Amino acid sequence: ETAPGSGIGFLSGWRGADGSQSLKGAPNPNQWEMYAQHNCVHHHPLPEPLRYLRNWNRGYLDFAQSMGWRTRNSPVIIALYSDVLQQFRLAAWGQRPGRQPPGQLRERVAHHCDPLPFWEPPLEHAAVDLERYPLAAVTQRPMAMYHAWDSQNAWLRQIHGHNRLYVNPALAQQQGIADGGWLWIESPWGQVRARCQYSEAVEPGTVWTWNAIGKASGFWGLHPRAEESQTGFLLNHLISEELPASALGAGQGVVSNSDPVTGQAGWYDVRVRLYPADAPPAQDTGQSWPQFTPPQALPHHVSHLPKISVLRYFAGRAKHKGSQP
Repeated sequence: ETAPGSGIGFLSGWRGADGSQSLKGAPNPNQWEMYAQHNCVHHHPLPEPLRYLRNWNRGYLDFAQSMGWRTRNSPVIIALYSDVLQQFRLAAWGQRPGRQPPGQLRERVAHHCDPLPFWEPPLEHAAVDLERYPLAAVTQRPMAMYHAWDSQNAWLRQIHGHNRLYVNPALAQQQGIADGGWLWIESPWGQVRARCQYSEAVEPGTVWTWNAIGKASGFWGLHPRAEESQTGFLLNHLISEELPASALGAGQGVVSNSDPVTGQAGWYDVRVRLYPADAPPAQDTGQSWPQFTPPQALPHHVSHLPKISVLRYFAGRAKHKGSQP
């Protein structure tokens, strides 16, 4: 249970001592066996009145609170006008007492903290030559790799132990980049060498890859030659944490390369260009770039344990001799 007596656990089906309850109930010692009997699928249909307009459906809101899904049963109202943002704007205009934004950022706060939604290009575009860097590079984190989760899972590492840059075939061929070939991904802030994979699902003006799969050699408890470090890569090396303030009309120095309202880092704002990379030299054949020296083991730390090199297990077969990084 999430807390003693909460009745809420990791699995919602067949709860209660005898497995007769759903969603919430006392722990069931035979819960896993009951899941196995039902092909590991639990289905609990909601009563008809609870299925619609759930953001302000009183019956559903009460039900969700009783199940522990929500702490309150108040309606979820989507407000087009944000009074919170208006308070920031009033402060920037000098019309609100209390904490004030720095003088050099008043105009930025007043502009971006509009209480009504609007769209404008990312801040980074004002600091970048968009003709030289015409492509938007975006990433998506696979659920199994959210932070460190499952980075050492042998089964999941078979599925996504490395990543490639997905590129529209027409764009890649125009740049002379072969499917599976090595390429350079360059932004105004850095450069990465990786392998290309053609994908019709990618819009020609955009390239994308999985985030969080690439690891520095020897980190995350993985073998120094694990494919996450040898052929995996990160777009982090292409993204700047700061932008020149002068390019944004915000005075001298630098400003954070982040959303002015939420503070979210500009992961989707970076612009890049692509071009073919020569085959990796003999001393690092098949490696992405940049590469880093594996860290030394720390005393009295798990890093002194053998690094994980197992990539797969063979259930019900003779013991597999050797392992693959």
